[in-house]
Amino acid sequence: MKRASGIGLEWKLVIAVFAIVTFPLVASYVLIDQVKATAVNVASNEAAQSISAMQKSLGAYRELFETTKRLHAEIADRLSKRPELVALDPNADLDALLGDGLRGIAMLRDDGSVVREIRRQLDDPAQFRDVVVDQPLPNHGSLRLTFTVPASLQPDYQSVNAALDKTKLIEHIRTEAVPSGYRTAFLVLMGLAALAAAAMGVFASRIVTKPIAALVTTARRVSDGHVDARAEVRGRDEMAELGSAFNTMLDDLAQSRSQIEYLQRIGAWQDVARRLAHEIKNPLTPIQLAVQQTVSQYKGDDPRFAKTLKETGEIVEEEIQGLRRLVDTFRTLGQLPKVEKAPLALADLIEELKLDPTFAAKLELAPPAAPVTVRADKLLLKRVLANLVENGIHAGQEAGAEGGVVVSWRAEADGVTISVDDRGKGVADSDRDKIFEPYVTTKATGTGLGLAIARKIALEHGGELALAPGRAPTGGARFVVTLPLRGPDASLT
Repeated sequence: MKRASGIGLEWKLVIAVFAIVTFPLVASYVLIDQVKATAVNVASNEAAQSISAMQKSLGAYRELFETTKRLHAEIADRLSKRPELVALDPNADLDALLGDGLRGIAMLRDDGSVVREIRRQLDDPAQFRDVVVDQPLPNHGSLRLTFTVPASLQPDYQSVNAALDKTKLIEHIRTEAVPSGYRTAFLVLMGLAALAAAAMGVFASRIVTKPIAALVTTARRVSDGHVDARAEVRGRDEMAELGSAFNTMLDDLAQSRSQIEYLQRIGAWQDVARRLAHEIKNPLTPIQLAVQQTVSQYKGDDPRFAKTLKETGEIVEEEIQGLRRLVDTFRTLGQLPKVEKAPLALADLIEELKLDPTFAAKLELAPPAAPVTVRADKLLLKRVLANLVENGIHAGQEAGAEGGVVVSWRAEADGVTISVDDRGKGVADSDRDKIFEPYVTTKATGTGLGLAIARKIALEHGGELALAPGRAPTGGARFVVTLPLRGPDASLT
């Protein structure tokens, strides 16, 4: 792949960041005098107008404070002259006296003990605060009066007062010129900001472009034939997710390529099997008839020759039967029907395996809690499972066990998984990579086509047949069939 020429993405990002930062700084430098004069004049004029308004506001606040104090004092003086209060009458109707900001009255003796007290609750305590006024009575005792005033009154006054001080400071610099050193400092800050922007641009661009460069490099290696190349993008950001998705895509492509190559090899073997089946089948019958005729027509009296001839006939018969089984296997491989999918209840299909008397006593099922439905060819899928179960039984028997096999299945997010566990010795590491190749078998008897046919059927269903990496819970090998999932609302009709 020819690499594109021109400015790289990293330098484009650096230039873009540098231009974005420096352009407003340069514009500010050009307009610094106008900005300075305009800012000072506008702020000073606004300050002058605001000072007068704030001073009036402060005067109004102070007048309100004084008026409130006089009002509280007047109410306290008036209440201190009421006869029932002067007499500290515990039966006095204090509730009728509340109002005009007065929310609480307490009659106190000289020692501070309470004769009677009444207090109203505030509707919104956050909006008001209490002001307590102690008013002595003419003869003895006193009144403790609780008035309410707005809670924000004092903070508002202090806020206005602080704002007035700041505004006076702004107004004070109205006639003063901004020092020329400010301009120089601003220019220095512009330069530092530009350098910082360039450095940040380089740093940020490398963060962005490094993962992209890794992806580009990996893509080039894959295009050059290195199908095992993968991108190393670390982190937890979007680029890391992109790298992970890219690697997942490469894994899927590698798996698809492996499956296609496998199907191509099986297709070639199918052609060979069809031809071999035809070529081997034709001469078997004449050979068998010729041998049978030779054995039956010998009428001599040589017992040794007669015995040898009989044994030879039996050997030929046995080998011919073996060749016929091999021809049947070839014919099966060469004449696999086309997959015709239909909604299928997986539990019903697997239960049918028990109808085979050779499986019934040795097959154990572990169904899931909920029914599972798939789209599959019933006859072909049953053939796959029957082959795996039969292989599992043989593996267990060769290991000296009873040959029991456990079949379990479950629905997952991306499909249906069917596991077939045996009690054999497992598959040796040296045989794992070739276990599904045609004419490769680890059994004492067999053609080595069963697993190849089973995997081809699984692949043509859009799934896979694989050997699990570890041992099964039963101690032997675990073969896993994966199929596309049929939704739970699928109709079986």
